[in-house]
Formats: sequence, C-alpha cells, structure tokens
Amino acid sequence: MVPQAEKSDLTSAAVNRRVLRDHIKEYLIEAILRGDYKAGERIVELRIAQQLGVSQTPVREAIRDLVSMGFLESRPFRGTFVRAFSIDELREVYPVRAVLEGLAARLAVHRLREDDFAQLERLLTEMIEAAEAGDIHATTEHNVAFHLIVLRAAGNKTLLRIWEQMQFATFTFLTTNLSDRDLVELATRHREVLEALRSGDPDQAERVMRQHIEELGATL
Repeated sequence: MVPQAEKSDLTSAAVNRRVLRDHIKEYLIEAILRGDYKAGERIVELRIAQQLGVSQTPVREAIRDLVSMGFLESRPFRGTFVRAFSIDELREVYPVRAVLEGLAARLAVHRLREDDFAQLERLLTEMIEAAEAGDIHATTEHNVAFHLIVLRAAGNKTLLRIWEQMQFATFTFLTTNLSDRDLVELATRHREVLEALRSGDPDQAERVMRQHIEELGATL
C-alpha cells in the first residue's frame, strides 16, 4: 500500500505536470498565431523543452494534445509539423460546445449552492480585472474556471469528460486571442450567464449559455 504522504506527493506532481502541459500548449498556440512557427514547419520536442527549460515529458504531452486538436499533424517516420490552420474548422467547435454547456447549465440550475455562486461572482470580478489589465492569460484562466464550476455542478460525469477530452479550455484561450472583441467585453458577457443561472429557470439558463458560447464562436 502506498503511504498517504506519498500518494499526496504523486497527486501534486500529476497536477503540476498537467498545469505545465497546459502552459506549453498555450505557448505553442501563441507562437503559431504570431507566425513563429509556419504551416508545414517541423516541431522539435527537444528544442522546445530546452527553450522553455522543462523536461520533454510535458512538451510531448502538449504536442500530443495539439495533434488531437488539429493544430499539429504527426507524419509517420518524419515527425510532427504545424498544420495549415483553418478558422472555419475552429468555428465548427462552437455549436458543439454550445449544446454541451447549454445542457450543463440546465442541469446545474437547481444544483448550484450559495458557495458556488460566491465563487462565480469572485471569478467574474477577477476576470474583468484581468481583462482591464490586458492580461489575456489570466482572463482566460478565470473564464475557464467559471465554466468548470457550472459543468461540475451539473453532476454529469460523462458530460464533463467529453468537455475535457475536446480540450475546450484551450479553444477558449485561442478564441480570446483571435477575437476582435474587446477583452473587457468578453469578460463582462459572463454577467448575463450568472444571472440566468441564479434565475432558477432551466430553460433560461440553457438558452443564455448556448447563446453565450455561439456568440463567442461568431467573433472569429
């Protein structure tokens, strides 16, 4: 049997590695958007690890995630390359996400507790403050945390698992970078979602959440 302290250390290490992997994904997406990596250019795992001062494991995991999302492509016996990126392909994500999160909002309405609403209020405030400071990374982190509270409150593990497998957190980061909407406006849009969740009306909560997600995709 693994001692409790060792279990805690293993859990902490796993969480830290996942956070590092997500940061590396964001770094690579930003680099692709800036044109630092061109379509067709090879992504060298070791070189990125050396540039960032990290081990190859989280870099490998981040690259694998980006392959599954379509940003990179793996060519047998040749390596991993930047894929030609299509905004139309990204737009296709949002109707699917809207259905999933609309359902989550419907299910969560009668399950959210006062401490959940307190967290949502806090995250909304921090999201707006980060947006006013022009901090895209922090704004996105608060944004994702806001949506995850609703998803977890829905109480449907299958729904949450699909959301996580689809890497919607990273798509939120990407859309925030590509959108021509003001960062503060993107943050304050969550106020209407919060009010709909507080209404206690499942139909309204689902409608507002779906509209919230679909409008985000339309900003691309």
